Amino acid sequence: MKTDYEFIKDKFDQSGVNAPESLNEDFVLEQIKDTKPKSNKKPLIAGLSAAAALAIITVSALVITSVIGGIPKPVTVLQSGTAKLSSFKSSDDVKKAIREINSERAKYMNDNELAVEENAAGDSSINYAQKNDAAAGSAKSADLGHNSTYTQYTNVDEADTVKTDGRYIYYLNDSTITVFSAEGKNSKKVAEIEPKLNYKCFEDFYVSGNKLIVTADYSTQKYANKMYTVVDVYDISDINSIKLADSFSQSGKYCSSRMIGSMMYVVSTHYSNNENDLPKAGKKRGATDDEAMPDELPCSDIYTVENPSEANFLVVSSIDTSNGAQVTKTKAILGSADTVYCNTENLFVTAAEYEYGSKYGDFYWFGSAVKNTQIVKVDLNNKLDFTATVKVDGYIDNQYALDEKDGYLRVATTADRNDSGNRIQSNRLYIFDKNLKQVGRTKAFAENESIKAVRYIGDTAYVITYEQTDPLFVIDTKDVKNPKILGEVKISGFSTMLVPVDDNTLLGIGYHTQDEDYTDMEVQEGIKLALFDVSNKAEPKVLDEKIFKNYESQVQFNPKALLVNFERNDYTIPYIHWDYYDDDDIRDTQYGVINFKIENSKLKIVDEYKSNRFNQSNRDDNADLERCVYVGDYIYMLGTATEYKGDEIDEIVAIIDAVQYK
Repeated sequence: MKTDYEFIKDKFDQSGVNAPESLNEDFVLEQIKDTKPKSNKKPLIAGLSAAAALAIITVSALVITSVIGGIPKPVTVLQSGTAKLSSFKSSDDVKKAIREINSERAKYMNDNELAVEENAAGDSSINYAQKNDAAAGSAKSADLGHNSTYTQYTNVDEADTVKTDGRYIYYLNDSTITVFSAEGKNSKKVAEIEPKLNYKCFEDFYVSGNKLIVTADYSTQKYANKMYTVVDVYDISDINSIKLADSFSQSGKYCSSRMIGSMMYVVSTHYSNNENDLPKAGKKRGATDDEAMPDELPCSDIYTVENPSEANFLVVSSIDTSNGAQVTKTKAILGSADTVYCNTENLFVTAAEYEYGSKYGDFYWFGSAVKNTQIVKVDLNNKLDFTATVKVDGYIDNQYALDEKDGYLRVATTADRNDSGNRIQSNRLYIFDKNLKQVGRTKAFAENESIKAVRYIGDTAYVITYEQTDPLFVIDTKDVKNPKILGEVKISGFSTMLVPVDDNTLLGIGYHTQDEDYTDMEVQEGIKLALFDVSNKAEPKVLDEKIFKNYESQVQFNPKALLVNFERNDYTIPYIHWDYYDDDDIRDTQYGVINFKIENSKLKIVDEYKSNRFNQSNRDDNADLERCVYVGDYIYMLGTATEYKGDEIDEIVAIIDAVQYK
């Protein structure tokens, strides 16, 4: 069971709203220590998107968006879309740009009597990098005996917190990577990898041959407590003697990464507190010197957009992992990173730009939490060139709101506008050419609803929006200058991911919702599976649906948690199920996985496998089943539980359980 703080943090991650640094665990738990919810039912404010509903933030946590007027004259300029990209001709020009941004920000803050808190890493921003980006597709494992990570784009691997190579299962929780043997009911822990003392935490990892490639946030102590993203490469050829083989670091908080073959691309956001705080990257000097600093980037590798709003840098590196962590190139651009979409040719990084609404006492209400989304295009060649940038109206839901086809980028967004004091939401799908110049867009659709899921298949985009029903919109993008909405169908609840089953069928996975009698709110009442017939794009239909009331699954906000078995042609998701008394007190909690197939246009539930291991470990709801993988004929369940070592002594440990396929 998640703690109150973990639940709040998850909701920020799911919504697309960046959590403020001041929203730390100690602060949150202090505020809610005397309250205990009786039910896990989660309210939804009808007609209000999560991005706006979660955007009531204390003044001290705010970073003020400003625009500078005089960027130093660039040495090169690239006109792209609606913005310019330029590189600097000297480090003095970079410093001048930072001074001007910070000066404008300070002026704005002074005028509005606002203060910005320094976070624990010495950075001042609310731009938390989003974790657990949602994926919309999957690459099939070369070894049919086990699954690979469910990913957005074929041949582009994504880091995860759970991986398997068929012999071992690797699971990251609480900054420790636990290695289990894949031996069915006899599976056991065989190794652990813990982060170094001054690492904040492990973030995610890849398994590539005999290498475990781990990303981590690293906080220096000698140098103003600055944040770095670290890539550590471990040799796992001998699982009983795992060794650190190489390490690379770059400035900034980790955002995301991708791997294409042996080449890894790493994205971070560096918050620059002063003009001398420029982006850095490189190998650490000295095998035992954890405080050694990497090299400052040359000014020719630092870029800016036309009107940067904050003194943040988006930092991107390409690393050849075939022999350690050999960096081939690092570049930076004034901006920040929230979400990454990547195919085999280009990487796109988005960052939300906020605007502020009305002030009520010590709080700001974001009538429009996100005004624009900045998109930066990176060419995945040896030069790692920034080739284009553009601002699009509104915010994106997650990474698979973006897709590139035939050189055209398609982006689905939700935007807000103020209409005579009323907040109005609308949605559009935009199409940009290779230079990110807009060539087409749909008309606004689904007013006062927000986008919850997007899936692109060929020339067709499928978009889920939500207010009190779950409309599936079918959009034809073949004519890039004139994309058209062909049809729609409505269903209760809402899907947060769409999975292609075949050319004519889509699977939706998300939330079952219903009205509460005693409030004006809808609440999330469980998991919902929906099957859509899209053979006639003008008239999509609902074929079938399954509701699991009082169930919750990580797959609802992290599609990597969807397990697909290509040999069996079935799907599996982890679950936690609450059983309630009449007064809404929790009576019992069950843990397991739901295994299902799609046969004859129907959802067929094969079984709800219950986990004896997790249920036995559950005391005071301190177990948490997060993920599942398969190897051979077994489904393995991964998560944590409280192990009691004695009187008032307990420890949170990673545990594994296995059930055999029926």
